[in-house]
Formats: sequence, C-alpha cells, structure tokens
Amino acid sequence: MIVTATLSTGISRVTNGLSESVSLIEDVLNIEHVDWETILLVGDHEFYTTPEGPVPNSQFRVSVRPSLGIAALNHTDHDRADLPNVNSYNPIHLGRPAELIFSGTTGMVFPPGSAITIESAYVALIEWLQTFQRPACVQWRPSSPNYPRWPTRDS
Repeated sequence: MIVTATLSTGISRVTNGLSESVSLIEDVLNIEHVDWETILLVGDHEFYTTPEGPVPNSQFRVSVRPSLGIAALNHTDHDRADLPNVNSYNPIHLGRPAELIFSGTTGMVFPPGSAITIESAYVALIEWLQTFQRPACVQWRPSSPNYPRWPTRDS
C-alpha cells in the first residue's frame, strides 16, 4: 500500500506500507488545519508522479482542528455510482462549520453537521487504509455545493 498526501502545510509525503501510513494519518490529525485541507490518496502506486498521472479514482479530503477536538472528512470515489462524493456526518453538530476548511483555494468550509471527533476520523482513516473503500464506521451524506448551502470563511 502506498499513500500519497498533500498536507495542509504545503508539504507532500508518500508512505509505503501500513506502519508508515498510520504514522502519516497520526501526523495529519495533529495539524491545525486553518487555511488549507489535507488530501490523501491510497493505492498500489504513488499518484501524480507526472502531470499525466497516474490519477486516482478516489481520495480523502481531511480538515482537523486539534484545538477544538474536531475533524471533517470528504471521500470521493468515482467507481461508486451511489454517492460518489460524500462528507462525514454527525447529527449532534460538534462545531461551527467555519472551523473546518474544505478548500483553501476557494475558502469553502465543510457544511453544518460534518464535524466528527478526531478519534472517529482516525478510526475511519485506518479502516480506509485497510480496505481502500469508504469507511463504514462513520455516517456519510452527499457532498454538493447545493446540499446544503456551502458557506465560506467570509460568510
């Protein structure tokens, strides 16, 4: 297993094997994601080794605020006809959506209800490393700029 990561710090990392990849996940979950998200890709090879690819079919977008004890996840899998793009979902609402950046490029933040505990995010990401599939241990809801209205940091 190889994980290709673009961290919110602007650094890219590639790990080989479960042990290195779990260590990467732990590092990601300890970063205060204020301005940028982290992108994670898992597979049998490193992704984006050239501008032509290889290009992944699935990815995780991760935003974490250790100071608040919350995280949010977005999973995209183009091989899934049912809900190819989803966000973590927690009906308890652990935090304000503006606290979890979805896209540093656009300033979009995760919609309300996306915040989960960092422990839940950890369990989900480890399950993903083991299965290469969307984790079943957290709830998901469709991700779309229209469902629900996506706020930005300025709204």
